[in-house]
Amino acid sequence: FSNDHFSNSIRNTDKSHIERARPPRWLWHGALIAAVLVGVGALLAAAAIALGAADPPRAEHSVWESDAWPAQETVTLAPRETGWAEAPVPIPSGATFTLSVRARLAGDADPGAAWGVWIEAADGARIVYAHSGEGYTTTRHCPPETLPTALEDCPALRAEWRWTAYPRVRPPGESNYVALHRERPEHVRLWLNGERLGITALDPAGAWGVWWRGGRDNPSALNWERAALYQD
Repeated sequence: FSNDHFSNSIRNTDKSHIERARPPRWLWHGALIAAVLVGVGALLAAAAIALGAADPPRAEHSVWESDAWPAQETVTLAPRETGWAEAPVPIPSGATFTLSVRARLAGDADPGAAWGVWIEAADGARIVYAHSGEGYTTTRHCPPETLPTALEDCPALRAEWRWTAYPRVRPPGESNYVALHRERPEHVRLWLNGERLGITALDPAGAWGVWWRGGRDNPSALNWERAALYQD
């Protein structure tokens, strides 16, 4: 080959002389607008959450509130001790209601200790929404005849509602907050630490309260912090 032919071959394979294609200007503008919209949407969502948009629903009017029920001071639960307490003010008949209880197991409590909130159904049975220091939660149906010694003697409302690990249950040393809200007639929704959980077909008879259980081997201190009932 001649030198001229070789030089032409180099020019033919070297693409540095070809100008790179640039994306159209409208594409850059569209990407910039999309990025701004995403940022604005994130800020609006954060503001809505800060203003309570993600909070559980609550009936409007306060019926009863107490920071000294069922006990004014911290109580010490013996191993495997169980107990029930009924709130002094019943659920209003037929009204939309919200009831809530906040309590805290001491940081050194036996992790097997547990507590929960119950509502009496029209047939006299008690529906118990409970959680333990080990990070488990359950919903049980206790028959009306005799309250059982062990909550496990009451069947779970659903198979998946037996004791189940749930990451939103806070450990001993931190407060847990249980709320029950009548979402529609004869249906009550459970909220745990602000997290929306299962709904139960339930026609409340009026009575409600709390349940507790000591740990397996060691005493456990439990502080009942606040209880409240609201209605529309």
